Amino acid sequence: MPSTNVEFVTELMEYSAHGALIQAFVMQALEQYARRVAAMDPEALDTPMVSGHAWHGCAVEVRDKLARRLGRNEASPPAISPAQGR
Repeated sequence: MPSTNVEFVTELMEYSAHGALIQAFVMQALEQYARRVAAMDPEALDTPMVSGHAWHGCAVEVRDKLARRLGRNEASPPAISPAQGR
């Protein structure tokens, strides 16, 4: 049975021929892709299988979480969920 995406990424991050350097590589790849997608117009990201707004939202979430983790200031403030806004 093939591994799940979570299992694959965990294995990639924990067992690399390049040691812990792979973790920096994966984190930088996530950051670069998330920034690029977050800067795009959500409608331009629409596909028959995925809503551009949802894909854009994923990018913004990843970008902001990574920025907070890395102590960068470009992160947007966390969004308020409808339940919190009441």
